[in-house]
Amino acid sequence: MKKVFILFFIIGLFFLAGCNENLKNNVQQNTNNSTTTTSQQATTPVEQNQKYEAMIYWEQQGKIVPVRKQVGTISELVNTLFRGPSEEEMKSGYFTELPKVSPNKVILEGDKVLLDLPASFYDARGSFRVSNMLKQIVYTCESFPGVKKVVFLKDGNPISVFPGEGFVLAPYVDKNSINGQKGD
Repeated sequence: MKKVFILFFIIGLFFLAGCNENLKNNVQQNTNNSTTTTSQQATTPVEQNQKYEAMIYWEQQGKIVPVRKQVGTISELVNTLFRGPSEEEMKSGYFTELPKVSPNKVILEGDKVLLDLPASFYDARGSFRVSNMLKQIVYTCESFPGVKKVVFLKDGNPISVFPGEGFVLAPYVDKNSINGQKGD
C-alpha cells in the first residue's frame, strides 16, 4: 500500500511540475505580446484603428444628456469631454461643469478607467456642481466599450473622497454609486 501511495505521489509531483512549466511559458508569452502606452492600456476587446460609437455627457436645461461621438480610444473620448462642448453644441444649449483642465493620464485597464486628474480639478465646490461633474465623467467613460467603472487619481495618487464635498471616489465610481450619493 505504501508503494502505491509513493508511486501516486511521485506521479503527482511530475504532473504539477509540468503544469507549472506550462504556466510559466504562458505568462512569458503574454508578457512578450503585451504593449502598453502611457495614455491607454487596452486589456478589453478594443481594436486599434477602429472607431467606436460612444457618448459624451453634457448638461442641458438642468439635466445630464448624451451626445453621440465617434472615437478611437478612451483617451480621445475623455479628452473631448474635458475640452468642453463645440461651438455648435453650445449653440444647441449644451454646457459643462467641468473645470478647464486636461487629464494627466487616461488608462484603460480591464473594465475600468484609471483617470489621473491634476489637483486643481478637485478644487471645485458645490455639491450640485461636483455631482454633475462626476456624472459627466462616469457616464461618458462607461459609454466606451467594456468600461464599467472609473478610478479617480489626483496627480498620480489614489483619492478616496472628493475634497470638501464628501463624494466617495474609492475604490471606484460607477453609475450606480454616483447616483446614490448626495455629497456633504
